[in-house]
Amino acid sequence: MTTKIKIYLACAAVLAGGLLGNFVFAQQALPSGGGDFTQAAAIGYGAYQGTLAPGADFYYQTEVKTGQEINIKGGFGLAGGENMYSWGNVYVYDKNKQELFSEYGAGGTMGPWLSKSDQILYIRMLNEQTEDILTYDLEITLQNRFDAASQTDAGDTFEKALPIAFGSYTGYLAGVSVMQTPYGDDFRDYYKISVKKGISYEFKLTPLSAEDEAILELYNANRELIDEKTSPNKGAVASLSLTPQANTSVYLAVGCGYKAGIFSYKLEAKSSAVLTKFYNCKDSVCGFAGSYSSLQECQQATAKACYQTSDCAGKCKGAEPVACSSDSDCPADYPSCVGGKCVDMGEKPPVGVCQSECNSGQTKCFDNFNYYKCGDYNKDGCFEWASPVYCGEGNKCASGKCAKAQGCQCSQWQGAECGASGCAQDQTAETRICAPAACDIEKICQSDASCQIMPPPLPPSGIDVGTGTGAGWFKSFRSGFNVWHWFGGFYIIFWILIYVYSSFCLQTLARKTGTKDGWMAWVPFANIFLALRIAQKPLWWFILVLISIVNIVVGVIVWMKIAERRGKPDWWGILMIIPVVNIVVLGCLAFSNGSGGGQKTAPAPYAEQAGGTQEANKPVVGYKHACKYCDKLIPPNSNICPFCKKSNPLGPCRCPKCREPIEKEWQVCAKCNQDLRIVCPFCKKVTFFGDHCEDCGARLLITCPNCGQEQPPLGDKCIKCGQALEKPDK
Repeated sequence: MTTKIKIYLACAAVLAGGLLGNFVFAQQALPSGGGDFTQAAAIGYGAYQGTLAPGADFYYQTEVKTGQEINIKGGFGLAGGENMYSWGNVYVYDKNKQELFSEYGAGGTMGPWLSKSDQILYIRMLNEQTEDILTYDLEITLQNRFDAASQTDAGDTFEKALPIAFGSYTGYLAGVSVMQTPYGDDFRDYYKISVKKGISYEFKLTPLSAEDEAILELYNANRELIDEKTSPNKGAVASLSLTPQANTSVYLAVGCGYKAGIFSYKLEAKSSAVLTKFYNCKDSVCGFAGSYSSLQECQQATAKACYQTSDCAGKCKGAEPVACSSDSDCPADYPSCVGGKCVDMGEKPPVGVCQSECNSGQTKCFDNFNYYKCGDYNKDGCFEWASPVYCGEGNKCASGKCAKAQGCQCSQWQGAECGASGCAQDQTAETRICAPAACDIEKICQSDASCQIMPPPLPPSGIDVGTGTGAGWFKSFRSGFNVWHWFGGFYIIFWILIYVYSSFCLQTLARKTGTKDGWMAWVPFANIFLALRIAQKPLWWFILVLISIVNIVVGVIVWMKIAERRGKPDWWGILMIIPVVNIVVLGCLAFSNGSGGGQKTAPAPYAEQAGGTQEANKPVVGYKHACKYCDKLIPPNSNICPFCKKSNPLGPCRCPKCREPIEKEWQVCAKCNQDLRIVCPFCKKVTFFGDHCEDCGARLLITCPNCGQEQPPLGDKCIKCGQALEKPDK
């Protein structure tokens, strides 16, 4: 073969490779989308590029697995190449159809979002332009964020706690920003570890970012809080120690402060005892089992034979699997009980690669009342387990099959509290009683879009939040809020000083102009009436102050008159609309001596004016307002109605959960979706969830029997101490 031919062949190969590469990595157009959530078209991860017709509004859905982080990037431009920042919109919704992120125009990256379970996210592509065709770019990427190299997510409850041995592990949590934006629904990780009597243990939690704060909590086998530690400063290690008095198991709970993104951490579990590395067989291959103090401890923890040699003494070929009757009998590396044997269903395949988890039609029990069934549910050509299926009323699951439970009677389902009884925060817990006990399912968690996932509120400074299971969340909120404390505290102090200064100046002006009731300078709204009286203007001008733009003109006129009365040029009043300058001018008017160029200070209160009498110049009584409960007129600054004795007689009704204004005709809060129709805890009648019951008139508050905190009846536990609430019987 000549050199020229070789060159030709090489060029052809490069050209073919380039064309093939362009074909393989070319961006594809989105399929035709659905018209709403129920018709959303399924799409996978990857890059999409195409055009969107005028007025097009398409819905898509994409799947994210447990422990995966999803990032979505999208944007629009005109077909001619210019960006259109006000017409193209991309929206991302969670499984409950609640908006998570949105971008418009050229757009950007939305997310990340870390999932604690297999779920569907929705994407909406909207072209609000009525004439122009828009081009779009949409990119969906997935990244595995498995905790402790487990190929899954550490559970967010004690029941789902991930068993670990002593060593070092990496994990991930979804953060929540200061503005309450969640970056997933995986807010907490639980781990379970066995400890021995008399041996000292140390547990360390290290944020992998110097800007993050970590929270570590230690619980005993009864799930009671032993100790907790929050990073003393950003990036610092949270460390706990323990010397148990008996052989037992403990739980470690991991949380974080405010974080606008994904919180990455390293969890270390160390023992004072001399530990030995042990190995055992897995899929006929010898692998590392963990570090244990003895051979017996290793075999008890793994439910398999352990070896000190890295080749498992050549015993791995044909190793006998562990016998089991349910998944709870199986060790961590062989977690599934199938056919009476503990097996490993295999690691989750890489994103985009299909791998069967089970055999078609195979079933197994999830618990005593639910079962799994294997099938190709996502139509990818591979078999996977479906979500747990309830066997039905009066049935139980045994050996992967549902069978009739004899002699079982159960009450009706009761209760619908968000996040109660171990359910997720986006689920309601319903319970019932069965006889004989546990003959059928007695608790169920139902997904509910009205349940919102958000951190508990910050407790007042100096109040002990207790040692209950929720205490760490309060410290999470407090530790993540340090920056906001500094900024917010300075902001509040600044405006308090401004208010004190302006009130004192106005009171001084009243004294120097002979105007009575200078104390009104310290009362909001009343200080406006005082300024009108100092300027000798009609009190009905207060109405003009409430009108936009008009109030600026009125303010200038009033302050020009006040400057004139203080013997200053009337144009000083114009300076009162200039920020910072008005502070100086106010002080000069109040504390300087009067001089020529304006009217001299009146020698006595209500000085008689030309064309009127002293009695006519006295102010009228301030306007009163009707109580919203009894309709009687009361002073405008009343916090309690002096007639019906009800609180908040003048202000708007507010949502007991988010404190946004609400109206009596509403069924749910427009912001947080809180149900606004509840059963009064006093008279047991359905009433509007405002400040007072519409029937019995009782204030809709209950008192915690443990700490005395008053609170709306929103849940079963106190928002301050976390203890159970006792609702009134009458």
